[in-house]
Amino acid sequence: MPFLQAGRPKEPTKFPHLKGREQLLRPLGFTRQQAQWITLVCLHSGLFTRDQVEAFFGYAKSSANRFIQALLRTRISHKPIASETVTDGRRICRIFGKQIYGELEIPPIRHRPETSLEVTRRRLLSLDFVLDHPELAWLPTEREKLACFEQLGIEPFMLPRRIYTGQAKGRIGYFPLKMPVAMGPEAALFVYIDPGMGTRTELDSWREAHRPLWQMLRELGWRVEVVAVAWEQELLDRAERVMRSWVGGELTEAGRELLHLQWAVSSADRETVERYGGLNAALKKINKLKQVAPEPQGLGMIDDFRLWGSRRCRRTHAPLKTGEWLTQVAHSGGARY
Repeated sequence: MPFLQAGRPKEPTKFPHLKGREQLLRPLGFTRQQAQWITLVCLHSGLFTRDQVEAFFGYAKSSANRFIQALLRTRISHKPIASETVTDGRRICRIFGKQIYGELEIPPIRHRPETSLEVTRRRLLSLDFVLDHPELAWLPTEREKLACFEQLGIEPFMLPRRIYTGQAKGRIGYFPLKMPVAMGPEAALFVYIDPGMGTRTELDSWREAHRPLWQMLRELGWRVEVVAVAWEQELLDRAERVMRSWVGGELTEAGRELLHLQWAVSSADRETVERYGGLNAALKKINKLKQVAPEPQGLGMIDDFRLWGSRRCRRTHAPLKTGEWLTQVAHSGGARY
């Protein structure tokens, strides 16, 4: 994967995807460093740990504590940043301040409220991976992801989505799990965060939600690469076993047509289905294509995958392979880092 580099976190100034947004917080009284950190956290997680502050600034523990205490004393609104202990026994800081999200033009509803342990872990791991890879062109918000893929000519129905109920009934949310996505010069990177509370079913569901987008990107000439992120080695090993089957060569024309038609039927794309003569005719065509094209369960789905373990977020002191390039783990080129 040419545009991913392993190593320690880089200088805070080298996060180009912030695009100067931290300046929007300066009028609220934050210092440059405070504004930069808060912006990064609000974009990717809404919460953070002291270890992550240390990694971002290169602080010693005492300096990181002073930095956090200064943030906790902020009074631009009622308790905008608070410290709490989660079930893991880990001390975290959560950014609640509605005014902060408002200045950054980030919808606060998905980040501010207290969340489940699973979501908390996922957000911490998302931020941790971004901290170690600041040079990537991250798309941190739903709006930026939609705009990027729309510019490439990819229709919204091909993107991962969820239809919400309750007060937000009927609203469609895209990339609902809010896992990191980056677009490089020639490659698209999708990060899967495993919080360690489920089975491989969640990974399979995430794959299925992204398959239409991945295939369209590959047809447009982009490499599609996936990173599995976790804080326990057994979770990385499980992801490796699953993702090996995702990597394959180029699809044939029959394979592409099969995928396209399957997606059209499953997503109720009436225009495409009607071009084949209606639903029954489309289903017959799918059966014929399966006879000449391999079932696209893994072939051609992605170009490469990697594994990354978080030492800052892990719960135990068991060995964890991370922070350096290791041996190839798949003939296709998948590697750990």
